[in-house]
Amino acid sequence: MADIKPIYVNHLLSEVEKLTLDDKITVKLSKKMYLTRESYLESHVYILIEGVVIMSLLGTNGENVNISYMNKPGIVTLFREEDEGLVNQPYDVKVDSNTATFYRVNRLTFWKLVNKDEILNQYVKMYYRQRINANVERMEYMGSSKVDQVGEFLYRCIKLFGVKNNINGEILINHKITHQTIGDFCGIKSRSSVTRIMNKLVIQNLIEQKMRLILIKDVEYFEKYAR
Repeated sequence: MADIKPIYVNHLLSEVEKLTLDDKITVKLSKKMYLTRESYLESHVYILIEGVVIMSLLGTNGENVNISYMNKPGIVTLFREEDEGLVNQPYDVKVDSNTATFYRVNRLTFWKLVNKDEILNQYVKMYYRQRINANVERMEYMGSSKVDQVGEFLYRCIKLFGVKNNINGEILINHKITHQTIGDFCGIKSRSSVTRIMNKLVIQNLIEQKMRLILIKDVEYFEKYAR
């Protein structure tokens, strides 16, 4: 899924920074804290300034289902202009870095900015299109086997957090990820099942695990999961 170009995000942040304190506040949260929860009543737009967050839902059987990571600045949650008053938040947003910083912007003020600014208008259209594409991609890989789901997840993490060693070509996924988190992304209820899959990848010399960081030793193997 293509990222929204930095020019749009930088313009968004620049315009929001001009708002008065009555229209925006800065929120800083620590790891594992929730910015908002599914079904919370909200009337604000949230914009990530810095950090990593996970969007998730509560599954039909009460289990946590991770939808996506976000590790770059941009809109986190946005309700339609025609929505009035308080609106149900569609998913949880939890901090997954040591800290994360956000702008909380009055929704009416935000849409006034969008309606008078062509760049912001284009950004919002791309945001909605990106969310639709993300849901389609998730539905596609959730139909795979458990092994392939983990492989696809690791490939997406390479794109999000990967730092390449230019000498040997290995890629470090430079973000701490627990086996429970992997399971929540892949729809695998048992953490021990994830551990077995990850250990098999280690035995095959495809990855190395250390301090919850994952080193991709055979990048070509995971490239087969590219969509």
